[in-house]
Amino acid sequence: MKKNLLLLLCCGLVQIIPLIYRFTFGYGEAFIYPSMLSHTLLIIPIIVIFTLKNRYTKAFLIIWISWLFIGELKILTYYNINPYYISMDEGCIIYAIYLAFMSLGILIHDVNTRPPVLTESARAQGRLLIKDLSWLEPVLVAFPLIWFADFIRSVGFIPIFAGTDVTNMMYEIKYGYVYNYGFLNCIAAVLLYDRYLKSESRGKRLLWVALVGISLLVMSVDSKRLFLLTSLLAIFIYDKIMAGVLTVDKRTLVMLGCGMLFYILLQNLRLGNASESPFARDGLPLGAEFREYVRAVNEFKPGQIPNYDFAASMVGAFVNSFVLRIAGFDKGELVAKDSAYSFMKLFDEENTLGIRTGLISELYFAYDFYGLILITLFGVLVSYLSYKLISVRLQSSLVILSTIWGLLVLSVFGQTSVTVGCLCVLTYLYIIIRLIKLIQSRNQGATAQYDLHYHPGSQPQTAYPEVPGLSGPANDTHLPDYRR
Repeated sequence: MKKNLLLLLCCGLVQIIPLIYRFTFGYGEAFIYPSMLSHTLLIIPIIVIFTLKNRYTKAFLIIWISWLFIGELKILTYYNINPYYISMDEGCIIYAIYLAFMSLGILIHDVNTRPPVLTESARAQGRLLIKDLSWLEPVLVAFPLIWFADFIRSVGFIPIFAGTDVTNMMYEIKYGYVYNYGFLNCIAAVLLYDRYLKSESRGKRLLWVALVGISLLVMSVDSKRLFLLTSLLAIFIYDKIMAGVLTVDKRTLVMLGCGMLFYILLQNLRLGNASESPFARDGLPLGAEFREYVRAVNEFKPGQIPNYDFAASMVGAFVNSFVLRIAGFDKGELVAKDSAYSFMKLFDEENTLGIRTGLISELYFAYDFYGLILITLFGVLVSYLSYKLISVRLQSSLVILSTIWGLLVLSVFGQTSVTVGCLCVLTYLYIIIRLIKLIQSRNQGATAQYDLHYHPGSQPQTAYPEVPGLSGPANDTHLPDYRR
């Protein structure tokens, strides 16, 4: 009964929010507000949230719904400072329709997936996590220092501390070879946080949480925020998985606060205005990507963005440049067809920076409403990933999947060419891990590659009763199948 009342409350609230906007801001121009129709469409993903069994998928969908409200507030607060024409409603309706289809894709996978059914003894035993990274783990933990050293060697200074606006040069700087693999900083941050979770003494916990903070600072020295936000989301989901429950607690609020603080601070530092209030300059300091998406909807139709090719840029970003050269393609030319480059000069011919508008915007302008097929499949992928998170046994898989989860969440306002480029780096890492395991299993025996650890309070693995390479008795003893 309480669940149904909460569902009705949420559906009613999203309906009256457009009225609250009009009462709060008091603008006389009707075009600046979203209509009740755009918010009525949100009832579909809200109902899906209350229907889903997997809490991690629910969290994903809640974040994507919240982005609509953040974008609306961004436009409304920015209009008070720069009152140029921007009609919000059509963009909001398109976003809500895509969001509804994505939620249906999530639901299709969710209803056809059986979640683990755990006994009380299984819950008490805790999640069995197999540490399989061996000597690669300390290398990954130290990667931020390697990345930072190569960065300083190549660049010679730290952009965020330049004291001037670095946005015009941040994409032109030669960062060095290691910089291209900077997404591994996110993996390092999760592994450092794992050390924090396992530390028993207060001193060690303080040490490891300080190192997590340092790694977040290091990966932000170029003033870009993708690695930082992905790391925070990956740490958040990793923490909840290890705790065995996804709840909003004090630690969650601290993570959320740190993420917003870092985001705003980096925005000011990259503009050389660390002391200036971002609210006075831009209104709400979040949601600029949604604003640019709505502006594009106002002025362009699908297929009208010059040089924009979603599929070509995605392939160019993911496939190795050597392979592309053999096939007769230039990686740079393919990537330049992505949304960031193609949207760059739509509203300002002098602009030298890319414009991010998010996955929904990319699919809509590339394929019109045929893109609903792709966003539905994306929803299926999100649900599949969320179920894998609660079933994997290998530490390497859990860390990588947590990072992918954070990366896909950020695709709500990111660009797909960057997303698949990061996935390419993780693919390289996965291949290296598998090769190391293969070599170790041949040289040291089947069980030598595993370091078994239970984590009390977290949900044990139940989806796979066997771990490849682990002997039968070890599987029977350490990895019981609780599905029976």
